Amino acid sequence: MAERRDLQTIVSKLTRLFVTIALSIACAAPLASAGEARPWLCRDKPVFSYNSGMRYTLTSSRGRAWKVFFMAFDPAGGHDGFEIVRSAALAGGSSASGFLEGGRYFAVAMYHQGSNWICPGYAQDQEHPPAGQLNNICYGEDGPPCLVSLAVLAAH
Repeated sequence: MAERRDLQTIVSKLTRLFVTIALSIACAAPLASAGEARPWLCRDKPVFSYNSGMRYTLTSSRGRAWKVFFMAFDPAGGHDGFEIVRSAALAGGSSASGFLEGGRYFAVAMYHQGSNWICPGYAQDQEHPPAGQLNNICYGEDGPPCLVSLAVLAAH
């Protein structure tokens, strides 16, 4: 009888341990260590594409440090099928620009808070971008205002 009670206690403790570990992993999914941002874990991955080369301009408002990742989906690739093809770091109030080959891209912006990289709660592609732009994507911590904007234009 005492052995059975001991076994039940052990099973109960192991169950609580596994549940605690599972919840810790699930809650930490949008976080990454300070040294490594993991954009493939972010749920909102705005998509843009164009058959020819594209220019992009990133602009951040004052405040946090952000990092923007351009990823392509490759089922044979690592990181849950997402391969980072380019990234750009933004300090508060800065901008960056670059070039992307024609193709389909996922764009993820993450902000730095404490020792973690955080997936933003808001990522929205403007339905009608300004004239000359293919896409105009806005990122915010939990919603508007737009703290980082990504303008994608055809490279002529």
